[in-house]
Amino acid sequence: MAEPRPDTPRRPLRARGLSRYEALLDAVDALVRDRPPASISLQDVAREAGAPLASVYHYFPNSTAALLGLAQRHHRRFEAVYEEPIAAVPEAWTELNRLWAARARRVYETHPTTMRLFLGADVAGRVRDADLSANRRFGEHQYRLLRQHFLIPEDPGLVDKLAIGVTISDAIWSLSYIRHGRLTDGMVEEAARAKEAYLAAFIPLRAARRTEAATAAPEG
Repeated sequence: MAEPRPDTPRRPLRARGLSRYEALLDAVDALVRDRPPASISLQDVAREAGAPLASVYHYFPNSTAALLGLAQRHHRRFEAVYEEPIAAVPEAWTELNRLWAARARRVYETHPTTMRLFLGADVAGRVRDADLSANRRFGEHQYRLLRQHFLIPEDPGLVDKLAIGVTISDAIWSLSYIRHGRLTDGMVEEAARAKEAYLAAFIPLRAARRTEAATAAPEG
């Protein structure tokens, strides 16, 4: 079994330890709101949390691990986007893509540190790696939901294409954040168009909804 990397956060399983861990992440989040992530030290985290430095070291061997722990917390919020119910299946898969984008934007704007952590110009290398891995998971969720609601042929390779689509969108959202300090309507629209133009090479734009296909199926 592979040894954990030295910059991997140690997330506990027991309730008491998990409570302390989450409190330390709250401190990291508060620091990231006001400062570039690369400037944050474990001493800063200890002061912000009012916790002994040894306690911080117990969960985070270095500052990269602390940032990575915060990234993992936010990635769980983004993954939850795909578990939210869909009130009415859109006419086209591109509209479903717009729904996911709107929900992801809500996460960014509800938790502003996500923008600095994932979209800023000084994103830590390990956080970037974790973000790309998360995009693969988002691609898996999108593949499942697209095939659940639309007649799209089974193709596991499409998961990677969807993950690339998320990365394309992220790049444009990052440009919006770096230029404007926020996600503008115009740049969010540009990101959606770019992602959909890429995915249209692999997913039929006129893919039928599964409910429509069932209705149209001949009897007997």
